[in-house]
Amino acid sequence: MKQEQSKKHFWTTGRLSLTAFVFTLAALVISSCTANDTANLTANNNAAQSNQPKVTVTANRGPQTQQQALQTVPPEVWNTDIQAVDGGTFRLSDYKDKVVVLDLWATWCNPCRAEIPHLVDLSKEYGGKGVQVVGLTTESPQTDTEKVRDFAKEMNINYKLGWARADMAMALMNGRPSIPQTFVIGPGGSILFHQIGYSANLPLVIRDAIGRANGKANGD
Repeated sequence: MKQEQSKKHFWTTGRLSLTAFVFTLAALVISSCTANDTANLTANNNAAQSNQPKVTVTANRGPQTQQQALQTVPPEVWNTDIQAVDGGTFRLSDYKDKVVVLDLWATWCNPCRAEIPHLVDLSKEYGGKGVQVVGLTTESPQTDTEKVRDFAKEMNINYKLGWARADMAMALMNGRPSIPQTFVIGPGGSILFHQIGYSANLPLVIRDAIGRANGKANGD
């Protein structure tokens, strides 16, 4: 009897909530791609390198942690002119009053391809509600423009696409050169959520982060 009462006292509401959160994180089975020498992120592409595998796909990895996670979008990323895939330029700071869902991706990355339909749905759902989805491809505008534009049409991408310059991509990756990398950025540039890789639960976690961001914006 005492043992049963002890168990009831142990499973308080707080402990149940914490346990549920831990199980949610554990359920995030991550798939990601590592770019060893993609055209847009590598300073030297010689003939010897071109014979080496360019992509390492890693499946069933746990969430990747960084020694020091970014708290805000670096100024050199926030205020930099980004070349848009469909022409012209834009800055992330153009959306300073919105919640930004930012995705680093590439057409050759299968986990990136799996995530994109969910980003399309998010853009449809939240487009008129103060949320801007932005995809920055790590490919090269010099060699991959037609491929990326054709891919965008094929996938019915309805959100802003741009080219991630090497310095911008590396600043956001913060020492972990894997894609996709997804950020939920609050108004003003604070990073509310960052995930390396894709999992089936990721869209739900993004929606939760958007809800928290909107709550902060409304003073909740």
